[in-house]
Amino acid sequence: MLDIEEFHELVMKRRSIRGYDKSRDVPDDLIGKILECARWAPSGGNGQPWEFIVIRDEKTRNRIADLFLKQQEHKKEMEMAVRGDAKMTGAGFRHAPVHLIVLGDPRVKETYPVRTMLDKADSHFYTGLANATLLIHLAAASLGLASQYVSDVSSPYMETMLKVLLGIPDPLRIYHLIPIGYASAPVLPRPRRELEEIVHYERYDMKKYRDERAFEKFVLTLSRRGSYGKKSWVEDDLQS
Repeated sequence: MLDIEEFHELVMKRRSIRGYDKSRDVPDDLIGKILECARWAPSGGNGQPWEFIVIRDEKTRNRIADLFLKQQEHKKEMEMAVRGDAKMTGAGFRHAPVHLIVLGDPRVKETYPVRTMLDKADSHFYTGLANATLLIHLAAASLGLASQYVSDVSSPYMETMLKVLLGIPDPLRIYHLIPIGYASAPVLPRPRRELEEIVHYERYDMKKYRDERAFEKFVLTLSRRGSYGKKSWVEDDLQS
C-alpha cells in the first residue's frame, strides 16, 4: 500500500512552473513513464478520450510560444477594458525541452449510456481529459520534473493554428499544453483555503458560506487576481 503521507507531500510540492532550465533535457524514458501513468486515468464509459503529441523540436516549441504571446495581446486588451489592469503570464515555457499536447477525441461520447450522452456528454469528455492531465502533472512531480498547464491552446485562435501546424485531424480537439522540464528556480506554493473552510458534514454548513463580501476578499487576496503581483506579461516572458 502506498504511503498517504508521501502522496500528500507529492501533491503539495507540485507547482505550475513558468521558468525552465533550458540547459537540462528530459530523457525519453521519463516522458514514457509519465504518459504510461496518464493512460490509466479514469474516463466516462472507459472512453479513454486522450491522445498525446510529444514535441521536442525547438523551432516548433518557439512557434507555439509565439502563438501564445499573440493570443495574450487580445487577452490583455480584454482585461484592461473590463478590469482596468492585466496580470498576464509570459511564454517562458518555450524553454521547456518537451511540450506535451493533450488531445481529445469527442467521438468517445458514443461509449456513454444514452441518457448520459444526452445529459452530460461534454462534462464526461472533459473530465476524462482533466483526469489524464492531472496524472501527467503528478507523475512529472514524482520524477523531480517541472510542469505547467497552458489552457490557451484550446482557444479558437491557437487551436486552429496548432491543428494546422501539427497536422491534427478533425474531429480531434486540443485540450491542454503541458511543458515538461526542470525548473530554473524554486517556486513558492500558492495559498490554499483551509480544509475546515471547505468541508461540510451531513449537510451544508451555512456558517461556512461565503457572502459576496467574503468572496470578493478571496478573489483579491488568494486568487490569481490578487497573488500574482504587478509584473507584466512582457517582463514575465523576458525573465523566464
